[in-house]
Amino acid sequence: MDSGKILGLVDQGDGANVFKISAGTVSGDVSQGSGVDNFQMTGGTIASLTQGDSRDVFVMTGGTIVGGFDDGDIAKMTGGTIGRVNMKLDDNLFDMSGGTILGNLVTGFGDDTIIVSGGTIGGNISVSGGDDRITVTGGVINGEIRASSGNDRFIWNAGGLIKSSILMGDGNDTALISHLTEDTLSLTPSVDGGLGNDTLTFDNSSSAGAARYIGWESVNLTNNSRFNLAGDFFLGDSSSGTGSFTIDSTSALQVTHGAVRPYTSGQLTTLTNAGVIDMTSASSSAADTLSVYGNYVGRGGQLLLQTVLGDDSSASDKLIVSQGAISGNTQVGISNLGGQGALTLQNGIEVVQAQNGATSSADAFALKNSVSAGAYQYYLFKGGVTAGSENNWYLRSSVIAIAPRAAPPAAPPLIIRPPSAPPVAPAAPIVAADEPPVEPPTAAPVAPADPPSTVPADSPADASPTPAATTPALPAAVAGAAPIPLFRLEVPVYSVVVPAAQTLMLNALGTFHDRQGDQSLLTETGLASAGWGRFYNNDFKKSWSGTVSPSLDGSLEGFQIGNDLYSSEISEGRYQRFGFFVGQTHLRGSVKGFAEGFQGRQAGQTKLDGDNVGLYWTLSDRSGWYVDAVAMATRLDGNSQSDRGVKLETHGHGLTLSLEGGYPVALSDHWSVEPQAQLISQHISLDDQNDGISEVSFDSQNYTTGRLGARLNGRYRVSNTPVEPYLRANVWRTFGGSDTVTYDDVDRIKTQHKASSADVGMGVVAQLSPTVAVYLGADYDANLDSNDLKGISGNVGIRMSW
Repeated sequence: MDSGKILGLVDQGDGANVFKISAGTVSGDVSQGSGVDNFQMTGGTIASLTQGDSRDVFVMTGGTIVGGFDDGDIAKMTGGTIGRVNMKLDDNLFDMSGGTILGNLVTGFGDDTIIVSGGTIGGNISVSGGDDRITVTGGVINGEIRASSGNDRFIWNAGGLIKSSILMGDGNDTALISHLTEDTLSLTPSVDGGLGNDTLTFDNSSSAGAARYIGWESVNLTNNSRFNLAGDFFLGDSSSGTGSFTIDSTSALQVTHGAVRPYTSGQLTTLTNAGVIDMTSASSSAADTLSVYGNYVGRGGQLLLQTVLGDDSSASDKLIVSQGAISGNTQVGISNLGGQGALTLQNGIEVVQAQNGATSSADAFALKNSVSAGAYQYYLFKGGVTAGSENNWYLRSSVIAIAPRAAPPAAPPLIIRPPSAPPVAPAAPIVAADEPPVEPPTAAPVAPADPPSTVPADSPADASPTPAATTPALPAAVAGAAPIPLFRLEVPVYSVVVPAAQTLMLNALGTFHDRQGDQSLLTETGLASAGWGRFYNNDFKKSWSGTVSPSLDGSLEGFQIGNDLYSSEISEGRYQRFGFFVGQTHLRGSVKGFAEGFQGRQAGQTKLDGDNVGLYWTLSDRSGWYVDAVAMATRLDGNSQSDRGVKLETHGHGLTLSLEGGYPVALSDHWSVEPQAQLISQHISLDDQNDGISEVSFDSQNYTTGRLGARLNGRYRVSNTPVEPYLRANVWRTFGGSDTVTYDDVDRIKTQHKASSADVGMGVVAQLSPTVAVYLGADYDANLDSNDLKGISGNVGIRMSW
């Protein structure tokens, strides 16, 4: 029919009928009767359509069916308008990519398939008994989707809007939500699995609103899916009672304050995590919790938490497992939320809580990343030191054992009393029969309150805490002893920086004889009358006392070039001179100290370079005595790096002042002994830095060092060359004072200056010509106190008269 108007109905009768309409009007019903019928509509208007029995085909691209379309079997709609659709015979197929259905789309009886990729449905989509399949990829559905009984499958993929509830009904149903976001899903108030063993799968989708998803026995996050959990997610229905929630290796459960609960209180859910449980991205506080009422199973997944890294009272996000078992393996990632580090003295910072009888395997959790704050390293431990904490997991910056249990009090004496009349038993209360549970098609059950703990908080645990599986070896804790601090590796490395700078500057200063050779060489007068230079090195092992007892196994080398600016003979045989020098010193060393619970732990490396400039004044007498004063400024640059790769730059400056004197006493024509004394003051200032973990600041008191020594000096001529061999010995004393390294203005790590050492050495000075002299020497250093020192140093110099 391509034009005109038919008043009344059109009855094609039984048989293989065909009706085509592109224009015109049929005011009544079009009835095709029994048989394999075909209806095609591209335009026009009819009142209604009844296709009858057999496998009928319906195609609509335009036009209007004012009333209903009944009894079709295979229908394809790309355009036009239908009042309602009721395909109630056989296994029906309705494929809609355009057009409008003003009312409901209904299929009945067999295993039906509905595909909606476009268009608008004003009412509900309903399928009755049978294993039906509903697929939505586009369009708008204003009513509900009602799958009814049967093992139905619902697929919602990449598009379409559903503005009312999805009700899967009874049966073992499955639903797939694929490539959708919460912006689309939020328009659907409820996705209800109904009774049965039902499975809901999110595929590359993001969603929230746990209360929307009701009655599912299995919920799966797959293929980069994200679910934001900020409430209770109930699993199961009134028949099954519970269910499971699974996160695959590509997906994440983002949590603020969320819970995974069974529909029936007392049953156990199972949360399996092969992906990420993230409490860091949806909240900026360290107070988020995920409660699992049942079992938690790690399958190589991650648990990301925000924690204020401080003492035992610090806040942290938390995984809470109630009644069930914690098993498998999970990597715990910790983000520090402003914590400045502190020593934990009791259980530590709780990050996993096992309550109401829940248990945990010993290898259930391990740290994903290194956890440091301030001066401390935090490790993950199973169990605390108080009763009831044995299955919890804690971050701790110390190693601690449970306190020894107190002996039980003696039993009081038994008092025998005469029997009294037995009390009359009260009548048993009358208990009303339980009301049947309400099926939750629209509302989740109310979560019961957790029972309070009955374990006294101050009683000791049954076993000492156990480090997580990936924790490095830690010292054994001793019951009743003080906790062993776990300083991070960088602490001894940074603690040695100022002492290393002092060592560098002290070697750059040297002694008068290290720089000038011998007072017998100082005979020039006038302006810029002589110059000198030297090269020195020192290989040493040195330790300091303090909080972390750092030690440095290092070497340094340097050079200096100096020149007398002016020299004069102020009286007969007595000379004074003013001069300057410049130089560089390079120090490299390996650092050990008290870190991660162990003394003498290999910790890292330090590098320090010093650029020196100095002025000197020397007064010497022909009889041999001398007085030498030096002021030297040093610019310091370098870096320190721990063995785990954390690096800190070093920038600063230092000032060294020295006053030295010696007076030789003749022993024979060729030998004399020269007592010597030297007093040195050093000031070191280093810039504050940040190593990515904390702010690090250096505060150093002035170093004051004294030297008392003697030099046994000979005078000979070898092949008409004046040669002066010598032996020398010194005692060095660095007096009280300390260096302090402060982390985030809270944790202060002190290193003591106080040290005593001695050196012995030998050398020779040779006057090669009236204008050139050379000198060289070697010394051995050793400690005189408990601060270890072993070192070998050398010095080679030349002095030239201009």
